[in-house]
Amino acid sequence: MRIAWVLLMVVLAAATVSAAEPVTVTFIAGSGYIVSQGEFRVAIDGLTSLTTSATTQAMMSAAQPPFDVDLILVTHSDLDHFDASVVAANMAANPQAVLAGPGSVVRAVRALAPSLAADRFFTVHPELYALVSVQAAGSTIDAYSFPLLGPENVGYRFRVGGLVFADPGDLNFDAIVQDFARTGWTLTPPDVLILPYFLFNAESIDLFASSCPARLYVPTHAVFSDLGTACTRGHEVSSNVLCFTASLETKTIDLEPQP
Repeated sequence: MRIAWVLLMVVLAAATVSAAEPVTVTFIAGSGYIVSQGEFRVAIDGLTSLTTSATTQAMMSAAQPPFDVDLILVTHSDLDHFDASVVAANMAANPQAVLAGPGSVVRAVRALAPSLAADRFFTVHPELYALVSVQAAGSTIDAYSFPLLGPENVGYRFRVGGLVFADPGDLNFDAIVQDFARTGWTLTPPDVLILPYFLFNAESIDLFASSCPARLYVPTHAVFSDLGTACTRGHEVSSNVLCFTASLETKTIDLEPQP
């Protein structure tokens, strides 16, 4: 009985330590990030060869840390968000990884890696402004369709460590208020909102407060030479901006999950 009690306490202690592990965000390049807690990792538009070094591309393709991800989310097929050959190589080297994305994204990867199991792919194709939820990598992923000239663009909401992350992909700045309202994102603000940095400007402070509320903002679409600009422009809108200075830099999210 005493042995069983000791074992129970060890298990509970381990669970407490695991639950206390911080949530981190790693900047990859351009629009790409990896969100992690412990060994669970989600790449959002984070597997692309555009503006990344040959060394980083090799790490991506071989699924070396931090690219040994569980879930790959792709908003759309533009090259600064997605490289089919890199994703296919990563999934071949990384048996636990699953991919969620628009049809064009899924088709492109499956064409390059036809031997990968079909149940590792989730095609998300919501109607305009509608919500579609999928179960992938042990998580519930909410996907929304945001209008964009060009390839189909899907925005995501997902949880890591009890925190809600949201990334709408590319947006039409002229319609951002209407687009966020139509999807209902303003009714349930995320903890962390990932947005193109060029949407941040001093004239949009009221717009962001009412239409894009979040506890923390992460500016994207910044190539390495624009990281400082992304940070400066982000702070024109909110003091709660997560800034990065280099590729593969990792920062801890200092937020407690909301009830």
